[in-house]
Amino acid sequence: MPGYHGPLVIALDSDALIDLQQHGNALMNDNPLPDRVAADEAYAAELFGLTDLLNLWLLRDIRFVVTPRSKTDAKKVTERFLERRLPAIDALADSLAFQISNWTTPAPSHGATPAPVGVETGLSDGADRELLLEAQAVGAHVFLTRDQLVLQRAVLSGPAMAVTSPRALANELITAGVQPFCGGTCGADGCPYDDWPYLAPDTGKWRGLLSVLG
Repeated sequence: MPGYHGPLVIALDSDALIDLQQHGNALMNDNPLPDRVAADEAYAAELFGLTDLLNLWLLRDIRFVVTPRSKTDAKKVTERFLERRLPAIDALADSLAFQISNWTTPAPSHGATPAPVGVETGLSDGADRELLLEAQAVGAHVFLTRDQLVLQRAVLSGPAMAVTSPRALANELITAGVQPFCGGTCGADGCPYDDWPYLAPDTGKWRGLLSVLG
């Protein structure tokens, strides 16, 4: 975004949390996916797109945020299928929120439902609309989801927020030249990131996420 100096803030739909809880270890360690998952080429492509985003997140100033409804919905699905791993959803939300602002600022997932700052008119009342409005309310630039209904029908007014899938966002960043060690600056005069001789990632976030997925 021209003139913007700051992190890319990505709000996660509950499906991204579930994907990480179920497949994050294999994805981050380059291990094979289960046969039934690998056979679904469209789903596997989205999982690999999520991995590409996580690999950028490790080194770049990208902030994944989890809102209250996203965490609640993810825990409902996980409880139904993998009850013994239910605490992983809380741990994922906490680890991804490492750099939301600073150590004294609670993550959105631990707070009350934020008041809407815009309006959504393409979806019926329910969880999908609430997830989008929460993401917009916490200041996300992107809402990341695999839900085709949301991707095709969501219509937001108010603060700008893109609604896209993991693979589509990863492809867009790659096309724009964003790499782990370069690219992605705003191009405006006085951009503080242009003066850095090299990136200095906040490596503390690595330990939190990798310990959950390990």
